[in-house]
Amino acid sequence: MLTKSSLFIALLGCSFIAPIQADTPVTEAAAQTQQTTGDETAWKTYLAASKKLRQTDEDFLDAELKKLGQKKPSLPEYTKEFGFDVKQAPDWFKSNEGKRVMDVILSFQTPSGGWSKRTDMSKAPRQPGQAFGVEKGYIPTFDNGATSTQLQLLAQAYKATGDARYANAFNKGLDFILTAQYPNGGWPQNYPLVGEYHDHITYNDALMRDLMALLHDVTQAKNAFAFVNQKQQQAAQASLKRALDCVLKTQVIANGTLAIWGAQHDAKTLKPAKARAYEMISLTSSESVWMLDFLMELEKPSAGIIKSVHAAAAWYEQNKILGKTWTRGDAQLKDDKNAPPLWARFYEIGTNKPLFGDRDDSVYYTLEKVSEERRLGYAWYTTSPNQILKKYVDWARKYPQ
Repeated sequence: MLTKSSLFIALLGCSFIAPIQADTPVTEAAAQTQQTTGDETAWKTYLAASKKLRQTDEDFLDAELKKLGQKKPSLPEYTKEFGFDVKQAPDWFKSNEGKRVMDVILSFQTPSGGWSKRTDMSKAPRQPGQAFGVEKGYIPTFDNGATSTQLQLLAQAYKATGDARYANAFNKGLDFILTAQYPNGGWPQNYPLVGEYHDHITYNDALMRDLMALLHDVTQAKNAFAFVNQKQQQAAQASLKRALDCVLKTQVIANGTLAIWGAQHDAKTLKPAKARAYEMISLTSSESVWMLDFLMELEKPSAGIIKSVHAAAAWYEQNKILGKTWTRGDAQLKDDKNAPPLWARFYEIGTNKPLFGDRDDSVYYTLEKVSEERRLGYAWYTTSPNQILKKYVDWARKYPQ
């Protein structure tokens, strides 16, 4: 059950650096609006729906276990991704192999409507008494492309075959995404809610981008999504509008200037928030670049979106690291005059100094102080903004400041 502290999470200071102060674009008037009766009612309704769907999933599995005389569910096979390729030719869905894999995917859709991650959905269908995923805290989830990926594939499968099962599963999954969206337009990492940092509005691993891209496809009702009805289009459009509003409100203002986004934001205050021990309150270059890319794909962007894109692109230009390269595991950057521009993954809000963390909640300004395990196990630098900045050049000509 969701605890009071799991959703209303206070911002924490970071060890070994000065407390971070962030000025977010949530005005005093907006904060007061969040306290209105209508807003509180919306949150109560949302939390009640989450609790109900959580119980639905649990009751379904409990009934299977009771019938089988099992005390604990067995686990499906683990895999890094999902075991299948989302990019398939239409004929693949008509083949025996395509039908077999799609049957497996259908079997792993939870009663609530979503899918898990790290679970192999290509080998064997889920069996009664078997968990819907290998990680209990991520069943179901939007993390690592889960649920949005399965829905993309289901849309393709239905277009190729006309099998109503695919459309029905897609419709259930779309309803799941719409239900999981917070009243303020963001999405948690997991739904139904499980508490702690999983309840934050999540930009990490392109989660918000993936869901918004799917909704955008539904609003267009073209190609693989031509089968959606007008009601679904309208619902997706309204959801996407709320999500874009959330994106603009969560874009961090530091020293009076729009910057980029955090990897996750508090679901109520909208301020950047902490996740795992080594994922501190900060600006994040890796996650923000995906959102910037999505915003530049929108047709007829609003004045707010145009302002947002220009500001984010300017931040990237101002904070790129030149003449350096990094290999995962290295404690320091190496000189390389031919290297493309580089960015740290996390930046301190207000100073734009790169930040690096460890499993003991320590936060440093230099990577060499981080344990070898975390240097090897995490991407502390990225070159991904380079492609987006190239794209921005053409976009800026079309939408000048």
